Amino acid sequence: MNDTDPVGLIPPDQCLSAMNVEFWLSALGERRAGCVAMSLNGSGLNDGLGIHSAAIVHISERFPTNDPNVGEVWTIGAIEGSASATAYRTNEAVWMAVTPDDAWDNTIPNIYRIIAQGWYAKHFFAGNTSGSVDRLHLWDGTNLRRAGQVPPAAAPTAVDEGGGTFAGIRYYRVRYAKQDGSGKTVIRSEPSAVKTFTPSGTGAGATITKPAASSPFERETHWEIEASGDNANFYVLVVLAVGTTTYNDTTSSPGGYASPAALSDPIGTYLLQPNAEYLLLDEDRLIMTGHFTDKSQGSRVSWTPPFAEPTLQPLLDSSERITLNTLEVSHADLDNYEGGDITGVSKIANGSFYIFKWSHIYQATRTNSAGNTASPTPAYDIVCISKSRGALPGSGISGADEYGQACIYFLDPLIGPSRLGVPGLQLVRGLRKTWTRVNRLATGVTAHGVYYPEKRQVWWWVAADSSNYPTLGLKLQVNETTEAGTTVEVARGWSLFDGRIAQAYCSAIINVEIRDALGDVATIARRPYIGLTAPDLLQQCDLLSTDAGQAYVAQILTRPYMNQGILNKWGAMVGALLTDVPVTVGQTLTISVIRDFGVEGKSVPIVLTVPTAQTPGLTVSQILTLIDNLSMSSTYALQFLFSD
Repeated sequence: MNDTDPVGLIPPDQCLSAMNVEFWLSALGERRAGCVAMSLNGSGLNDGLGIHSAAIVHISERFPTNDPNVGEVWTIGAIEGSASATAYRTNEAVWMAVTPDDAWDNTIPNIYRIIAQGWYAKHFFAGNTSGSVDRLHLWDGTNLRRAGQVPPAAAPTAVDEGGGTFAGIRYYRVRYAKQDGSGKTVIRSEPSAVKTFTPSGTGAGATITKPAASSPFERETHWEIEASGDNANFYVLVVLAVGTTTYNDTTSSPGGYASPAALSDPIGTYLLQPNAEYLLLDEDRLIMTGHFTDKSQGSRVSWTPPFAEPTLQPLLDSSERITLNTLEVSHADLDNYEGGDITGVSKIANGSFYIFKWSHIYQATRTNSAGNTASPTPAYDIVCISKSRGALPGSGISGADEYGQACIYFLDPLIGPSRLGVPGLQLVRGLRKTWTRVNRLATGVTAHGVYYPEKRQVWWWVAADSSNYPTLGLKLQVNETTEAGTTVEVARGWSLFDGRIAQAYCSAIINVEIRDALGDVATIARRPYIGLTAPDLLQQCDLLSTDAGQAYVAQILTRPYMNQGILNKWGAMVGALLTDVPVTVGQTLTISVIRDFGVEGKSVPIVLTVPTAQTPGLTVSQILTLIDNLSMSSTYALQFLFSD
């Protein structure tokens, strides 16, 4: 499809319109497949929200054991401004309802902007929540909870205990921590405020009392007491279960804390992760960009320490913290208050990832020089590669180009579909008129998309015309693209889709089992899943011939053929059509011939049937149909419309 060039200059292998077709199998194009509902029984998504107004607003995939053949499908359903429900489907196709510790913010557009990223058996969620919990959230296999550990809200208390000669000013502070089943600390908080305690000199020690427990949603299992004799160097005095609320410190001298206790980790080692809007996994780091509520961080990129970073008190992992200690710089601010807030972050492509704003693009490349040394070098070199190009929120897609090389596709707010890859920044031309229909100021869902690897296609859903939610689909057949005379542009491969499937609020590529006729598992494939409004809700795409039971029409309108120029008349008498054997016997294809851009037209339905006489031992796979009743004379220009 090409609606960019003037109609008289469209190349021979392109057409004016291609709706609900694709160019995966045939030279002319084939009817796209539809979508079919996935069962939600037991999920709470279709019975607890009000079936007439609910919609699926988030779909993602988690691999709890890092086995790509054993995945979970995560979904969130919501009613705008009212309620939401979260559930996941196990690999055994059993739905499990999940109650988040903090309810999702159901306001527009926040309810449509929940992003997930799996890592180390966890599933991190970037999504605003109701109330004042300004944190990243995650599923740890048991709870959908706040990431990290909040520090105690107050300093511990200390009083004299017993009788003796306990003397010298002491300084106490406390950290909260979580331990796993083996007794190893996996999450630790920043320290509390410091309690300065001056013993009376007649006690046997100091009784230290744990500060009040934090929210039950923090789920700390232990508290760590740190002591100091100079209020500068703190040492881990003891680690206690939260059920034990007091501890007696009998260290005879303030200078005695240094041995055998371990020096506590520096302040800034266990900071809470921000309420980021977009997530990315880069090897052993979680990347977080933007911020839902703090505009001063709207252009910030943050990252976790290396997953296996050695610390003074080794952790199981570093996935739930960021650090501002002297080991590394853990964030970068990208021209804050310029070019808009961050609108997306890509996956890794050719050694880099890309951060998008409305009108800026940045490239980030890992330096591998931070985290294990005393150098404060940032973990990433970030450079601005454009201050005139950008991306619509939700439009960035990781995929491959026509050569199979990794690249990033995105929708530039001003000029439309674009990509970043080995050749650099490129415009994917061909939809100039269509792009003017996109409502780039939609208040609900402007755009989202997926890369469909089995068919080498990029699918985008966009809000068109005056709609605030998607109503139109853009499909790019990647292997059909080619450079358009210059390395900064590529062309070809476009088609559109409408109908029920085009109204998706969200999308994701999900692993599915493809079974043979006997019901045995044949292979694992990747298929697009979409979220719709009720009653259709969760749908698997590229199946059957209807959109959730609703019919749609596929058609192709060719370019005008002016075989004798624009001054001479000519005509057509007879034609032939080469097709695959129809799936349904008696399937009808309508062919219309249009004279001089609509001055005259003629349509003939062609019934596609399998020949009854076949050579023994051979099966007919294609059929040739002669068309002798589409004659059109005295014409300057002829176009052909193929429609089912």
